[in-house]
Amino acid sequence: MTQAKGSWGIGTMAKVDIYGGKTPRELPLYTIADAARVVRIKPATLRTWALGRTYPTHAGAKRWSPLIRAADPKQGLLSFANLVELHVLSTLRGKSVRVDRIRSASTFIRDRMKTEHPLADTDTQTDSVDVYVEYLGRLVNASSAQTELRPLVERYLERIERDESGLAARLFPLTRDDGLNARSVLIDPAFRFGRPVLASANVETAVVADRFFAGDSTAVLSADFGVPEADIEEAIRFESQLRAA
Repeated sequence: MTQAKGSWGIGTMAKVDIYGGKTPRELPLYTIADAARVVRIKPATLRTWALGRTYPTHAGAKRWSPLIRAADPKQGLLSFANLVELHVLSTLRGKSVRVDRIRSASTFIRDRMKTEHPLADTDTQTDSVDVYVEYLGRLVNASSAQTELRPLVERYLERIERDESGLAARLFPLTRDDGLNARSVLIDPAFRFGRPVLASANVETAVVADRFFAGDSTAVLSADFGVPEADIEEAIRFESQLRAA
């Protein structure tokens, strides 16, 4: 008698593939609106970056290709890896790096370093003109594949934690405009289905905010969840920004 792959058998422990062959970081978990709120970019802009768009010209309709490879472009759904890419894109565009240079850098990284998510799976640096990445032991200008260096390490890009393989595994989204805020809020596709949680406790920020807006004080919430009151305040600030977006 044969046993179906991915099922439980008598006296046998088979691994169950609950993700359909994908890793949690590749699952289509986020809508365009969800991602736009986390990354703090207008939904229309993020949609263009993620899915591309068609626009009219005198010669007929033309296609502006997306800057990332969305997990489920037909349904407009994005993965955690996509979310990290969009976080990096937001940073680069915020530093006035031109889209064509970002696109060139993505192509260079994807082709040379063999990754489907070049902006998520490499440590990217910028001087507000070009995009740099470490390749074959050297920091190279991925925008034009040159080696002239003018890099500035971006605090925004340091909010990504990587696994042992160097792939993006966790994102600490911004909760303040200055980019210097503590890493209190965490998004990890392996926890709570990629919903934002407090890094100091596996508690969804939405739960914290709901209780606060229902009347609980930050001191009470701090005691209930066993985390510093400053973390509670960051969770409330983060959720307030999401709900206002």
